Amino acid sequence: MFATLSVPRSLGDAPKANSTATESEQDSESQDYITFSINTQDFAYPEQSIATLDKIITLHEEYQIPVDIYLTTTMVDIYQDQAPDLLERLKTSPVVAVSYHIRPPKPYYQNYDWRNLSQMTPEEQYELIMEYETHSLNLASGEPTSNSGGYQGLADYLGYSPYVASALPDVKLSASVYGVFEDLGAAFTLIHGRAVNLGETRNGLYLKPEHVDLKLFEHVGKDVGVVIEDALTEATETSNGHAPYFVGIKMHDNDFFAESSAWTTVYLGHGRKPSWDTSYKAYLLSEEEQEEIWSLYESAVVYVASIRDRVTPVNAPTILEFITGEQAESGTSSTLQTDQDTLLYVSGTIHIENKRQTWPDPDALINFLESATATGMRWSVGADIDWLRNEPRTGEIIQTTEALGVEWDVHTHAMEDRAEAAARIIELGGHPTDVVSGLLVAEIDGLFQPLTASDGSTWQAEALWGISGLLGTGGHKPGNDDQSIGLWRPASATDYTTHDPQGSLIAVGSGTNDSLADIEALVEVIAAGDEAYPSVLSISIMVQPATLLTPTSGEGLTEIEALVEQLSAYPFVRWATIAETAEAWKDAGEIPSRIEDWP
Repeated sequence: MFATLSVPRSLGDAPKANSTATESEQDSESQDYITFSINTQDFAYPEQSIATLDKIITLHEEYQIPVDIYLTTTMVDIYQDQAPDLLERLKTSPVVAVSYHIRPPKPYYQNYDWRNLSQMTPEEQYELIMEYETHSLNLASGEPTSNSGGYQGLADYLGYSPYVASALPDVKLSASVYGVFEDLGAAFTLIHGRAVNLGETRNGLYLKPEHVDLKLFEHVGKDVGVVIEDALTEATETSNGHAPYFVGIKMHDNDFFAESSAWTTVYLGHGRKPSWDTSYKAYLLSEEEQEEIWSLYESAVVYVASIRDRVTPVNAPTILEFITGEQAESGTSSTLQTDQDTLLYVSGTIHIENKRQTWPDPDALINFLESATATGMRWSVGADIDWLRNEPRTGEIIQTTEALGVEWDVHTHAMEDRAEAAARIIELGGHPTDVVSGLLVAEIDGLFQPLTASDGSTWQAEALWGISGLLGTGGHKPGNDDQSIGLWRPASATDYTTHDPQGSLIAVGSGTNDSLADIEALVEVIAAGDEAYPSVLSISIMVQPATLLTPTSGEGLTEIEALVEQLSAYPFVRWATIAETAEAWKDAGEIPSRIEDWP
């Protein structure tokens, strides 16, 4: 696959790649890297935050270990007012690269849409997010102020765009959020919950590579050398991960002095709608506890310095140079070559129908998805409207599985129910994707426009999965289901196999949805390299809700887990939800890849 390079336009006088490794060390066969990340966010105890950050910078400078330090717009304001020397030190330290992240009360933080951005048009979303990211923030009202601030305010102060813009937005807001940060000059963003390989992208931004998210604050009292070595080993064994391997060591400023962060105490602990009382504070750790957490962190930095002969500590600018350096070596100026020209995106899905006798047992469904996602595989679930309205534990199931990374698509058998399903998922505390999961080919033309629910909310489809009705009838029968793989933009219902570059819908090919052997066969053919395949292909595994087995072959969790382990050895295989597959295809340049005749 080739991914378009989007180097920040405003890097200007940004610090050089802050790794102490020499060029020869970086060009060696070492494939293990460590990043240190510090998230600053504690506005409740500014003096402690300032002192902690100053101490961290001193430690990293002493051992010449690069570090990424993430600031919120509120912390920038605090440091400017109370510790301008610290802010200048962040700007000029030879081991520090500054990045940016958001927290509530910003309404595009995940599960925090108190301004109903999900009901706005993409243009309205973009405009409001841009207002937030160019202005400071009122912590009580949650509104942007008239003062400059946000991502752009920090960039103006630094003289370069903060490398990473970490937002973790809801799916329906991700394109608008990442679009703003891309336009403001960010190079990277972050995702959690799966291995991220070097060079992966999302919505125009690179994903910061990470195979193990080592939350160091969870390991107080342990031998830090053992913790780091275990993480390095785990990185090489992570499902769908491939070299070079990255372990991210993460801490927050509040970890060093408070029992919890200010934003969780105020915004998650005392309501999710304005206005907020920012006087609430978490309890401080005891002096002994603070000393213990500092000793843990200091030991981690010292240990990484001691293994620099086999593990290279890096931060965001170094990683960006890895990407651009690979391009220079390959003789290209605008693309990044990964391990394989073709990437195969594999997704898992479940459809819950209106027939009560086919409904899943709630505990069995949750347990299945807990195990199925633990492998690194990504799952999408679609449910028809009767289940969404009448299953007593629907809200619990949706919220619990979303926490596992499961995405909820729109699956109904009536056009008028699609917006209703999306609205009901939101009502239950979920976040519906823009995927129509299961449809008749004749319905395509009706999906080019937004659909309206009875409560007045609108929902617009973007991706189509599981196209049926090719014989002019409903029902899954031979010849009636599109079993192609790959992605394209269908021109119309009557010409749905033709790719229309100006089309607004994306068809995501599913394959047969049944036999795991079909996927194995496809992977083997791609790996052999005897045939030329497009850059992005898609295929899916479906299980029935009542049995949690594939529809015809009757394969279950044990076989699926074995398949994931087997296919993760192939560097071109990617586990992704249906929505993520569509996004990956867009990021790769939208080259049509529909294939009917495949292994």
